[in-house]
Amino acid sequence: DALAVLQRLCANDLDVAVGRIVYTALLNARGGFESDLTVTRLAADTFFILTGSAQGTRDAAWIERHLRADECAVLVDVTSAYSVVSVMGPKAEALLRALGPDDVSRAALPFATTAEIDVGYARARAARMSYVGGPGYELVVPTDQCATLYDALVAAGGAFGLVDAGYYTLDALRIEAGRRAWGAELSPDDTPWEAGLEFAVSLDKRCDFLGRA
Repeated sequence: DALAVLQRLCANDLDVAVGRIVYTALLNARGGFESDLTVTRLAADTFFILTGSAQGTRDAAWIERHLRADECAVLVDVTSAYSVVSVMGPKAEALLRALGPDDVSRAALPFATTAEIDVGYARARAARMSYVGGPGYELVVPTDQCATLYDALVAAGGAFGLVDAGYYTLDALRIEAGRRAWGAELSPDDTPWEAGLEFAVSLDKRCDFLGRA
C-alpha cells in the first residue's frame, strides 16, 4: 500500500512512471505545510523520500504517526546509508560527462527524472534537480562511496571551475531562485497558495489527501 499511503499524505500526485521525481507538500488538516520534499518512484511499490537535512527525523515521525493499522506499508529510515552530493551550475553536465560513460544530457535525463550513473569509481543515482535553480544534479550515493565520488569530482573539477559551496551560499542562491525552505518561508500556518507553491498540489488527483478540504 505504499502508493496509497503516499497519495493520502502527499498533496501532489505520486502515481507517476518509475524513475520520476515529484516535488510535493505534506499538509496538515488546516492545509498548512508540515514539510516539503521530493519523492522518487523506484518501483511500482517502492519510493525514495528525500527531505531537508534538518527535517529527516521530524518527517519520518510525522509519516509514521499517519500510517494506519489497515495499511500494508513500511517506512524505513535510510539516512545513514546514503549521502547526497549536489553538482550545480552550467558546467555540471560537462563535468559528469568527463567522469563516466552515461548520457546525462537533458534529452536522456530530463528535469525531475533519475538514472543510475558512474562517477569515477562510484555508482550514484543522478537526479536532474537543483535546489539553487538552473542546471544541476543531485547525486545520491551509498555512504561508503561518498568520498570516492567527491574525490573524482574534485580531481576533474579544476578544468570546469568547480568549487565547494557553503550553506550560506546555497541559502542565498535558493532565495534568488525563488526556492522556499521549511522553517523559513514555510510553516504549518502557511498554505501552498500563500507560499506560491500551488504547483506542488494536485487538487484533481483521483483520491483525497490530507489538507485538501
